[in-house]
Amino acid sequence: MSSPVSTVIEALPRRYRGIIVELLGDRAPDLLAALRTQAKPTLAQQEGVLEVLVDAFVDHLGPFDEPTPRGALIDDALGAFLERWPAEDLTEP
Repeated sequence: MSSPVSTVIEALPRRYRGIIVELLGDRAPDLLAALRTQAKPTLAQQEGVLEVLVDAFVDHLGPFDEPTPRGALIDDALGAFLERWPAEDLTEP
């Protein structure tokens, strides 16, 4: 029997967890540390994740502003994060 999901990071789809952890670890380690201890992000934390992932996505645009394969993965990870925690479901602490 599997254990229940207990943190934001553990609740991410496995396919996108690695890229999100990598990017937050490089660009916002304090945010990553917080998300490893909480069951749900705050609205401010969601905005921080969005900022990191959008900046990383822009860094991985190729010719004609088409995303590289890594850019497409980042975009998909961003979509998965927003689907799991839409802004209307989040509150400030």
